[in-house]
Amino acid sequence: MMTLVIYDISDDDVRNKIAGVCKRLGLCRIQKSAFLGEISSSRRKELAIKLKRSLRGRGNIQIFVICKPDFALREIIGDKTREGEDGDILII
Repeated sequence: MMTLVIYDISDDDVRNKIAGVCKRLGLCRIQKSAFLGEISSSRRKELAIKLKRSLRGRGNIQIFVICKPDFALREIIGDKTREGEDGDILII
């Protein structure tokens, strides 16, 4: 299943930690405060634990699980590709 993580965090250090956790656990950045990827249920549980530890109550993180049929119905308005922070091109 696809996993979408979105967050609203004002502290730069905390926000960078959250982004790092998402990347290490296999998610790709699709917007400044959004990561997406296909990860297992156990990996998603690990993700939630690590995000909670990193957040320490200083912001808001939401994790969504999206099945493939529903994900296929998504609409993309605007650019379908963008350059990632590390120079990779992300196709969303």
